Order: sequence, then structure tokens, then C-alpha cells
Amino acid sequence: MPNLFFLALFLIYPLLRTFYLSLFEADIYLKTFVGFNNYISLFHEERFVKSFVNTFYFVIIIVPITVGISLIFAAMMQGFHKHAKSFFRLVFYLPVVSTPVVLSLVWAWIYNPSFGIFNYFLREFGFQPIDVFSNQLTAILALAAVVITWMIGQPIILYLSSMDGISKDLFESAEMDGANSIQTFIKITLPLIANTTILIVITSTISVFQIFTVVYLLTKGGPFHGTESLVYTIYQTAFIDLEFGKASAQSVVLFFIIMLIAVLQFRILRSKGE
Repeated sequence: MPNLFFLALFLIYPLLRTFYLSLFEADIYLKTFVGFNNYISLFHEERFVKSFVNTFYFVIIIVPITVGISLIFAAMMQGFHKHAKSFFRLVFYLPVVSTPVVLSLVWAWIYNPSFGIFNYFLREFGFQPIDVFSNQLTAILALAAVVITWMIGQPIILYLSSMDGISKDLFESAEMDGANSIQTFIKITLPLIANTTILIVITSTISVFQIFTVVYLLTKGGPFHGTESLVYTIYQTAFIDLEFGKASAQSVVLFFIIMLIAVLQFRILRSKGE
């Protein structure tokens, strides 16, 4: 009952309240019922559509790279000694428990066009320094790189645990049959960690759809809304423009998008895993 109480208070009630508020044109002082007009107008707004597309760009870039890098590192660490494996678990997981605000500010210094280490290495290799946040493509790639650095820790831990649970007899049998390490990895390891991959893809997708801190601290959605995510647009609509009804509608749309993608990914990936 205590758990149910807090679940209802902090999750179910805010969700229902958000849907209720999305049916109104509301600011701090006034609230006027408009039905589904907020939803109808959303996809006619250039800013919301652009942030919607930008968020999908982030998902398409970040999720596959996160899964791929995590899988590669986890596979490499399988051959490490127990103490070395524990050390690298700690190293990769540190960014996960660090606050995104601190990590974003560190990367802001790294990307600084005047004295950042990124441009320092560009100069050392004979390239001209660039402001990565002055162009939409480079800005999206730069933000994606930041997010990937703190997202790969948890998938690596999950993959390591999943791989450690595979019976060693299977690998010994494959070795006796003449299979090399790549064949063993493709034919044995990948199918047996399919459920872990499903979990990582779904959780990573949900996390990327909720990108806010890195956008807020590094680009403020620029240049020209080129890196603005859905959550950042919701923040701007609610707390800068003070259009709480429209922001609630945007939040409900984001909720259903995440739910739909999660369900589709789960069904598709589970069918492949089977």
C-alpha cells in the first residue's frame, strides 16, 4: 500500500492531470477549455515539428552506437582477469552515477572554440579550429557524442552480466568443432544475449527521447532550433512562454510516442531473438 500510494501520487496523478490540462488553454491566471485544439495545432507548429525530427535524429544516432560500443567493450572485457574486469566496470559506470549537469559543463569546455581540447587536437593535426555548435549537423553529432559517453556504462554492465551467465560448455564444444572466436560470438553469444539487447535498446531509446540537460546547457536548442529536443520544447513552452495547456499536450504526445516505440521495439526484437 505505501508503494501504491507514492506511485499514484507521483506518477499516475501527474499523468492524468497533464492530460486534463492539455484540454485547456492555460497560463498562470486563466484556464479556458479548448478540447483537442492544442493537439491539432501541435503538428502545424514548425518549432514542435522540428524538435520532433531532431529527437529522432538523436535516437537514430545514439542508440545504435551505444549498443554497438557497449557490446564491443563487453566482449573485449570477457577475456580480462577478474580484478581488471572489476576496474573497468567501475571506470565505465562512473559517468552513469555522475550528474549530467557536471558532465555537460565539462564537455562545454572541451568543445570551446577558443581554448577547448577538441580544437587543440585539431590544430595539432593541421586542421582549422571549428565551433561545433554553429552548424546543425556538427552540433547534433557533438551532443550525441556527449550523451553516448555517459550512456554506455550501464549497457556494458548488463552485457557483461549476461555474457558471464552463458555456460562455458557451449564455447568448449564450439572450439572442439573448429569454430573460431568470431563464429562463436555470432552463433552463440549474440543469440543468448538477445533479451539483454532488447532491454538495452528499449531503455536507451526512452532515455534519448528525454534528452534535456545537455541541450539546455550546451546549445539552448540552437543553432536556429537545430538541436532542440522534444523535452526542451516542452520546457520552453511551459516555463518561458507560460503556455501550460500546450506544454501538457506536447508531454502527452511524447508519452504516447515513447510507449508506441517501446512496444514496437520489444515485439520486433523479441521475435528476432526467438
